[in-house]
Amino acid sequence: MKKNLIILLLLLYSINLLGQNISVRKAMLYSAIVPGLGEIYTKDYNKAAVFLTVEAAIILSYFRLKAETNWATNSYKQFAYSITDIPKDREDSYYQLIQDFISSESYNEGIIRDARNYFLIYKNDPVGYEEYLEKYLIPEDMEWDWENNKNWFKYKDLRRDKQDFEIYTKFTLAAVILNRIVSAIDSAISAKKLNKESKYLGKLSFQPDWNKKGMIINYEYKF
Repeated sequence: MKKNLIILLLLLYSINLLGQNISVRKAMLYSAIVPGLGEIYTKDYNKAAVFLTVEAAIILSYFRLKAETNWATNSYKQFAYSITDIPKDREDSYYQLIQDFISSESYNEGIIRDARNYFLIYKNDPVGYEEYLEKYLIPEDMEWDWENNKNWFKYKDLRRDKQDFEIYTKFTLAAVILNRIVSAIDSAISAKKLNKESKYLGKLSFQPDWNKKGMIINYEYKF
């Protein structure tokens, strides 16, 4: 008998009772973790479905864009290798450099010209001139030549595709944050609305009466 009474009480406490206060903080926390959970907590199931659907779409978009970014990266590296024999394991800064100049010879000519004007003509510093060239000139094992503008421009397009996908991926991350913020605000508003309505409905509570092996039902209504 006692076991049945305890089970009954536990079931009653697990049910959302009339007039029960909804925690605004909990609603916002749930939405911050997963958009839509706060709406489920406040029993706004239609909005919960919307936020959960949006979250799923954003996550799927993120992984799709990551895959597209990897594909675009492999494409421009493969193209650079096929035209210039550049190894596919260079740093991104190097791939950016060969995007900016049609050949290493063109790049080196600009470095020599700038170094000569600054260190030899302006500062009269031959030592500084040699040190600068040693630091910034492209060595023979890192030389490249796109041969013509057609190859160069195609490589630029492939690089831009990769960079565009990276930007879109960042947008999805921003969308993830925004979805949580909007859901948290919405669930907080719903929680406050429910709490306001509960003042007019009153508060129903159950309390066990161990002496009489029963329970006391209280209903509180504020005028």
